[in-house]
Amino acid sequence: MLFNRNWGVLGFSIVGILYCLSANAQFQQLPTPRPATHSNDRDTERGTTLHMRLLDDRLTLPFWDDFSSGLIREDLWESRGVLASMTLGINPPSIGVCYLDGVDEKGEAYSRELLENGEGDRLTSMPIDLSGLSGDEAGTVFLSFFWQAAGRGEMPDNNDQLELHFMNEEGEWEMVWQVIGGDEEVTTDFTQEIIQVSEEFHHEQFRFRFMHIGRLSGPFDTWVLDYIYLDKNRNSSDLFYEDRTLTQLPSSPFGKYGAVPLFELSRKAEEYLGPITGQFKNLSNRFRAMEFTVQLRNLQTGALIQNLNVNTPLNPVPQAGERRSFESLTLQEDIEWEEEDPFDLEALMYLSTGDRYKVESINGRDTVFNFSMDYKVNDTVRFVMPVRDFLAYDNGSVDYSAGINQRSGMLALRYEIATPVYIKGISINFTNFMQRGRSIELMVWDSLGQDPVYRREVLIPEVEDIAEFAYFSLGSNIRVSGRFYIGFMQFTNDFIYVGLDKSSDSGEDIFYNVSGAWQQNDEVSGNLMMRPHLSINEVVEEPEEELEEEVRAFPNPVVDRLYLEASELDELGVYDFQGRRIEARIEDYEKGKIIHFEDRQKGIYLIRYRRKDKVRSVRILVK
Repeated sequence: MLFNRNWGVLGFSIVGILYCLSANAQFQQLPTPRPATHSNDRDTERGTTLHMRLLDDRLTLPFWDDFSSGLIREDLWESRGVLASMTLGINPPSIGVCYLDGVDEKGEAYSRELLENGEGDRLTSMPIDLSGLSGDEAGTVFLSFFWQAAGRGEMPDNNDQLELHFMNEEGEWEMVWQVIGGDEEVTTDFTQEIIQVSEEFHHEQFRFRFMHIGRLSGPFDTWVLDYIYLDKNRNSSDLFYEDRTLTQLPSSPFGKYGAVPLFELSRKAEEYLGPITGQFKNLSNRFRAMEFTVQLRNLQTGALIQNLNVNTPLNPVPQAGERRSFESLTLQEDIEWEEEDPFDLEALMYLSTGDRYKVESINGRDTVFNFSMDYKVNDTVRFVMPVRDFLAYDNGSVDYSAGINQRSGMLALRYEIATPVYIKGISINFTNFMQRGRSIELMVWDSLGQDPVYRREVLIPEVEDIAEFAYFSLGSNIRVSGRFYIGFMQFTNDFIYVGLDKSSDSGEDIFYNVSGAWQQNDEVSGNLMMRPHLSINEVVEEPEEELEEEVRAFPNPVVDRLYLEASELDELGVYDFQGRRIEARIEDYEKGKIIHFEDRQKGIYLIRYRRKDKVRSVRILVK
């Protein structure tokens, strides 16, 4: 269970909510704050579109969505806070799920009251016209779906529930089904439900909705949904589908890594290469012979790098309802990597199953298909792995965030490389846009039992997309081999949000230090999105001229005035711990500048200055 009400183990935190027990600093999984949409025109446009659909563009049967697109389809759903994910479900019926919890689509809690329960996420179908059903069809309308408690999220408690509502002809919602949380045994299995839509709901504006009822102060009490299907000519035993599906993203051919530098593949490919793993589910009640193909291509050029498998039979023949994992062959170690420039390697995996459109009816030799249900859509998956200059565990997708909440706390991610290399930079996916401009101290370690071999204070930069990485050039010749660690130290008790990818699990390579001793993570699963950029050559040449004299700042800590000794400073600014520039009184004296802090709050400040076209910063503490 990821959340403990006593806050003694792993928990969650939301921006803007202050927890009275935040002194219990831990490495924790966090919701990912999503940037707000700034256009009111979009909301107006969506409202107009929905109104037009209500009047003129109602859906008709069948209604089907397995979320294999990785999106919440706006032509099928009206969503409040519900997101799609390719990784959050555990053994789903098909690739892709959606999930409901206590935060909205921007990652913000629905309530600032820590223990408040109520209505959270909501997934509502667009209007469906059920008014034209014949008498024989009236009793054959059923809605089926698969649900899972928690998945890779947080387990619902016994006062949390997932509800299903139908809209009656008066436009009122009636609850027709619910499930209560608290049973941890259901986290590993999806359960299928099938609910009859009785005649009282057979009207031209029928809608159904799933609703999360639970804690509203964070991403607690997660419910996962998949394979939602509403149609006529069904009965309560109609629980099988002529559909064979892939159920997870393919694994990386680079073993535990999602990205490997090109020079490493050219020199020591055998250290990294392994088979690609997939998984399928036969949703039919009949056995079906199936084959699979796995190809690797250059995503930029489309050039085929290697066919690992081509129409390879899955043996033994998959049985009715069977779920099975399978492996490709391994990429050849002696392959010639002709690419001279960095590129993206695309793994394409698909099943040959005989899947086609849903059969509507069979009249003699004539088969009528329903083209709104294409069972082939979940037979193909793609996975992209960068082959550039960095190592990475993650696949670039942000599922959650993770971090610590301790001033002077440190977070580190362990890597290992076969070739002695130089670290030329570090990239980190910071997911909280509100924390841009804040200061951290970037670090590199040979061993966590020793002082870092590199440390430099940097500012979290502004980014435009939640999946964007901030890149920090080291500008130094930091040579590593074997195991090494990258990370940072923070200067506040606020969580510093770092992206967490759930496509695989490298949690054992995450370490944190909040009390003077390093601890290995054993609570949060996933891949922390921090990457070392590497080079086999020295990164910078040492300048022949003498290094410029550093600016001397004293005393530090500061009581009321800070002295900066320097012959000249072209620009000078003072920033608080959140990266905001403040108006501090600055005066000259014979050796430099004096900055006054007599009327300022205690805490950490950053002094930034430009000297001889080089920008530098000094971190100080005002007591």
